[in-house]
Amino acid sequence: MLYKIETSVGSVSITKTVIGRIVIRAAEKFNDNIKISNPKGKVIRPGKKIGRSDAAINSLDITMSNNGLDIKVFVVMNFGTSIGSVTNELIEDVYARIREFLGIEPNSVAVIVTGVLAKKQVARRNIEVKR
Repeated sequence: MLYKIETSVGSVSITKTVIGRIVIRAAEKFNDNIKISNPKGKVIRPGKKIGRSDAAINSLDITMSNNGLDIKVFVVMNFGTSIGSVTNELIEDVYARIREFLGIEPNSVAVIVTGVLAKKQVARRNIEVKR
């Protein structure tokens, strides 16, 4: 459990999985231009099989502190994709979806580009875009 709110009706618990699914859905908007990866840059293949989406969610760094919700998303981008525009758009989309679905304001959302994919080879990068 990551976040818990007590209301007059009962308690509401938000887990890392819920926030992770929101982030994954936001990233799906970019089709094949970005792929969720682990912190070392290994691409996590999306799929309908059991456990694959959990692997993508587990690769996200989601923490709840006194300051608020902090999210780090690790991605690999295709060569030729604008890092600045895509990462900023992903950050804005994650902020909007978290506000809409959960009603809480994230403290920070960071997208870390761990690599650039060119002709089936990943060129390692470590570019962090944060807001």
